[in-house]
Amino acid sequence: MATNALLYFVKYPEPGMVKTRLAKVVGADHAAQAYRELTETNLGILNSLPSGFAKVIIAFDPFKKEEAVRSWLPGPYEYVAQKGSELGARLQNAFRFAFEIGFKKVIVLGSDTLGLRPDLISNGFEALEFYDVAIGPAYDGGYYLIGMNREQFSIFKNIPWSSPHVFEVTLNKLIEKNLSYYLLQKLDDLDEAKNLSGGKKHETFK
Repeated sequence: MATNALLYFVKYPEPGMVKTRLAKVVGADHAAQAYRELTETNLGILNSLPSGFAKVIIAFDPFKKEEAVRSWLPGPYEYVAQKGSELGARLQNAFRFAFEIGFKKVIVLGSDTLGLRPDLISNGFEALEFYDVAIGPAYDGGYYLIGMNREQFSIFKNIPWSSPHVFEVTLNKLIEKNLSYYLLQKLDDLDEAKNLSGGKKHETFK
């Protein structure tokens, strides 16, 4: 059994329910399709990691869509519903699930990350040999990846989720609690129309 767990946070790509900020510009159908394609592309990147390196767990939302998610993203994965009314609770519950079934190093990865590479994920796991937390900041002020080697759930408390201050507040919590941390490369996520075409260029959407 792998000692590394990679929890891949996904939402079922139903128009009007995903990427709502992007949908205001490009339309709900286009936004949902862009998210669907990016999620599939990034899952392919996870699959390119060495065999046995990490167990991929699809952490999906909403919980009623399990059958649809399994059909959309089939593979040798474990599937678990995200649990919690806000993101902090969902992250905490996902980490707890992975630790309780025996994984030693756990990373949660968002599915809407642009420019994701296998080495970023492997570097995150390697960093957890020496650091308490690995974190991949996003240009919008959040983060696309967070990993830990034991429960550090206080870092999910009182975070201004869906704001440009998520990463900053989280970093301050790590410093206050004297937790060591490793920063990965900063990346973009799929929130603005410029990330689909024009403006910034990414391998996923050219």
